[in-house]
Amino acid sequence: MWMLARVTGDSRLFRDRLPFARNFKLKQVQAEPGFFQGAAVGQYYLPKGRRFTEEWGEYVEPVALTYYALLDLGNILLFFPNDAEAKVRFQESAERLLKWQRTDGSWEVGYDRRTEQPNFRDLTDYRPTFYGLLAAHRILGDPKYLAAARRGADWLVENAVEKGRFLGVCGDVRFLPDFATAQIAQALLDLHAATGESRYREAGIAAARFYVTSIYTHPIASTDTRSVKGVTRAEWEINQAGLGFEHGGLMGSAVHNGPILLASHAGLFIRVFQLTGETIFRDLARSAAVAREAFVNADTSVASYYWHAMDDGAGRFPHHAWWQIGWIMDYLVAELELRSQGRVSFQRGFFTPKVGPHASYGFAPGRIFGEAADLSWGDASADPAVDCIVARALDGNRVFLLLMNEVGKERTCKVLAEPGSLTGGRAAAWSQARMLSPDGSSQVVEAGSDSFTLTIPGHGLAVLALDFESNN
Repeated sequence: MWMLARVTGDSRLFRDRLPFARNFKLKQVQAEPGFFQGAAVGQYYLPKGRRFTEEWGEYVEPVALTYYALLDLGNILLFFPNDAEAKVRFQESAERLLKWQRTDGSWEVGYDRRTEQPNFRDLTDYRPTFYGLLAAHRILGDPKYLAAARRGADWLVENAVEKGRFLGVCGDVRFLPDFATAQIAQALLDLHAATGESRYREAGIAAARFYVTSIYTHPIASTDTRSVKGVTRAEWEINQAGLGFEHGGLMGSAVHNGPILLASHAGLFIRVFQLTGETIFRDLARSAAVAREAFVNADTSVASYYWHAMDDGAGRFPHHAWWQIGWIMDYLVAELELRSQGRVSFQRGFFTPKVGPHASYGFAPGRIFGEAADLSWGDASADPAVDCIVARALDGNRVFLLLMNEVGKERTCKVLAEPGSLTGGRAAAWSQARMLSPDGSSQVVEAGSDSFTLTIPGHGLAVLALDFESNN
């Protein structure tokens, strides 16, 4: 929500949505002194009962504190670092997670809300609980949080990753392994970025390799047709390959509902491919992200949650829509960095509770071929197979169009770059247009007032830099 408000510059979101969403998050975290101060009082809100609740009973999980206090408030603070009240509540949560950490670096799965005693004693917290302390270090800067995050990660690597043991975060199916495994991978890669220690990078890659077993790799898509709820569909339109299940096993959702359409792992898989060169990650990410129109509800533009629902799964309320926006953006930004050979990059926030490792962007400038730029809003591509990300240079009057061909064959597309729309009404025409290359070279492009024709290699990137003279 904060990312979308920032990149669109929509004052209505800042005025009419974000203050209430912020207050909701503050109410979700216990402020009253006691054993649970700083913890999340529940992950779901029941409007009729006017209270928060959990999926499996009256309990409080340390991992839920990480999710709904430290990560959600941490992401808000990345966008608004001067929010004093949110920072106080955030620090209370960081201290609570620190107090609950056991001497070996691990955490309990949960505590009974009435007795304040550990419950789920038959289970072990093989989840990315430590990541909340990494967020605390990034926001608050105190080295004690980084030290504690490392203790938690060291325990998790030794006891979970190295032994292939994982626990999920969905209490309604008794915490069967799920997308939390992918979050472990991203959490360890983020810890590597913070410390420079290669062992965390290797452990993160190992966790990602485990998570591949949660991703459907068959059947191979074809152009054969199938009848789906009375509608004739090409097999590739309804294919499951690349999607992951919510949770497997006899109790899990996969048996009856198939995989989920929230492909939160897509961005992570692109990043792991960058590190390893293992094409299974890249190919599964692209299979998950591309050509899923059959699952999008025509009235709401929101994809269904479960594969089995096809396009009937989203109601008028935007169920999971924010997650959908988040993972798509995370995937596209990961692809930008891959295809530009690292010359295009944007800072990532903390991953989002609780369906996977995707994160938000837009709270800080990125770099486009060495130039600082902010993510912006707009679409200049007239081709549905060519995705367009818009950015604006911090210095000077320049708009970048980052165009990605999502198919494996060369594609010639038309770019309709309307100056007024892409500059917020500051320009009526482009003064210069250049194509930028990863090697640092540029080429002036012949153009009409707002129309360009570009040829982009299969799974390639074209970067168009458009300069203008401001009329206000």
